[in-house]
Amino acid sequence: MNFNTDELMEMAIQIEKNGKEYYALMMEKSENPEIRQVFEYLGREEQSHLENFVKIREKLAASQSEKQFEIADEYNTPEMFNYLNAMFDGRVFPNLNSHAEIAGEIKSDEQAIYHAIGFEKDTVLFFQEISNILGPTDPNRGLVEELIRQEKIHIARLYTLLGNIK
Repeated sequence: MNFNTDELMEMAIQIEKNGKEYYALMMEKSENPEIRQVFEYLGREEQSHLENFVKIREKLAASQSEKQFEIADEYNTPEMFNYLNAMFDGRVFPNLNSHAEIAGEIKSDEQAIYHAIGFEKDTVLFFQEISNILGPTDPNRGLVEELIRQEKIHIARLYTLLGNIK
């Protein structure tokens, strides 16, 4: 099965844009200096991840001009094709949608942190899918796995922050 990696990378880029937007909005909304500092840091991290996915997208586009990209074998089934279609439609990873509306509904720092944790968890799952789709021999997989590691650190940092404000 041939696969449109440009669309996959666009989804990853959009997730990072949404995260950056969310953290900026929540940083402005919070009066707690510690929360503001962590959200500012996470916003910078999301920008860095966004830039990494732009680079991966460019590398994949260059390699695809030479040959057709094929997804990893375990994704080459009708069921997985349906899963990927659901993923692209936003049914599997709802954080492809803007967080501005969600940010407007958040009434406390605790809510903001819990939402951020959920966002980061979804991001880890999505990036793991990217890593799996690329397959074990793709040269971009190492960078995607590093981004997964960083997202897990974000989750840990958010849980620490949550413990500090309770």
